[in-house]
Amino acid sequence: MAVMLTTLLSDIFFLPEWGKAYATQDLGESKVFEFATGYGHIYYQFVVRPIPIALGDVNYYDTITPFGQSGPVIISCAAGRRKELAAAFDAEFQKYCIANNIVSEYVRFNSCVKNAEDFKEIYSIDNRGITMYIDLSVGDYFLEEFKSSTRQQVRRALKNNVEIEYDYTGATIDEFHRLYEIMAKRNNIPNHYRFSKELLAESFSLLEGKQFIIYAKYEGQYISAAMYLHHGDFLHYHLSANDPEFFNVAGNSLVLNEGCRWGVENGKKQLHLGGATSDVLYRFKRGFTKTEPLDILTGKKVRNETIYNLLVDYNLSRGIIENPEHFPLYRG
Repeated sequence: MAVMLTTLLSDIFFLPEWGKAYATQDLGESKVFEFATGYGHIYYQFVVRPIPIALGDVNYYDTITPFGQSGPVIISCAAGRRKELAAAFDAEFQKYCIANNIVSEYVRFNSCVKNAEDFKEIYSIDNRGITMYIDLSVGDYFLEEFKSSTRQQVRRALKNNVEIEYDYTGATIDEFHRLYEIMAKRNNIPNHYRFSKELLAESFSLLEGKQFIIYAKYEGQYISAAMYLHHGDFLHYHLSANDPEFFNVAGNSLVLNEGCRWGVENGKKQLHLGGATSDVLYRFKRGFTKTEPLDILTGKKVRNETIYNLLVDYNLSRGIIENPEHFPLYRG
């Protein structure tokens, strides 16, 4: 059944092993809720987090989908019954939440498979920006997707004799994390948003055969790297790591070009680059694709309004809610 389920789930972020690998990043426990009827099947992976507020003797929780993009996804459905199936799923998951003291739910939907469309009447949907991807199904991604300035960067790296190295097992995770920390500190990424070396090392065991690192090396030294994920038609530029002292030799551009080459050779249709937190990063990623970006959509839902309001009121009375736009508000 597990093997069959893996083949039915279209992107790596839906896989059970993904939830197990990254649940700790969201400080919770990975769970799966499956809903099946005679006319359809929905699979939903999420992380259950304890709410650090005491209300009597009961412990309350909320949920968030694991880092990445997933959410509930319809695996199968009879023609014309998707809306009915989503509503039935929602009713059953509501019962599950009440039985398990789950107060609220936050979903990061998958831009690749666009599963938010099936659940837009269930959740309050927000647009959180855009995510970019390279269309690997074109005749020649280098000419048809890359901008001329990006092609020049790739050629510069080759002219500088930058070399490519692969790691499929995580044996070089120390080196990757060294480069990752250089980048994280340079971009002032808070500690709680960074990935630990231990988590990344363990992910290679849990995601065996679905994750690898591509390095750029210059004069024998690792200067740039990207961790790639893959499943089905999709390849993901998951994490990047660069030493800015070597930006002039364009190793990061060569690493992305190599990722595209690997994707084409292994039958992938899209290489997802993710979003951008700065204008510089946006321009860099946009240089690799002429394809229109996809929307990043999230969903939110209060599953127990009474308890939700009590939690919000409690933290408001303590004056510790800093962001009134955050969901759930008691964590703001």
